[in-house]
Amino acid sequence: MARTILLVDNDALFVETTRQRFLSQGYRVLCARTQREAERILASTRPDVVVTEVILERQDAGFCLAWEVKKRYPDVPMIIVSSVTWHTGLYFNLSTPEDRNWIKADVFIDKPIRAEELDSIVSDCLNSKAKTA
Repeated sequence: MARTILLVDNDALFVETTRQRFLSQGYRVLCARTQREAERILASTRPDVVVTEVILERQDAGFCLAWEVKKRYPDVPMIIVSSVTWHTGLYFNLSTPEDRNWIKADVFIDKPIRAEELDSIVSDCLNSKAKTA
């Protein structure tokens, strides 16, 4: 059975191009434009990995979504790919245990990101998850 990626972003072009690329690689892709929509999907589906923007319907919605994902499915890799630094000037990373604890992401990357880099990160997260399962 195909692994499922939940892709959450309000940038329609990013969602469509990323969705098509993941589909061509054999993944099942579920898409949401808001935190609320993603949480509805999470209520009935356990994805293998989540890729989200931070700035959705609120500037912190992606962080809130990460908390929800980790509360519900602690072992599901959470990848944040965001333009938050560009929009706010605030820089986030996962370099300390404190940062990783409050951000609740396994990977945090600033946009723009090359498609190949995102493909590699998703693959690495899924392979790491498979090794620990």
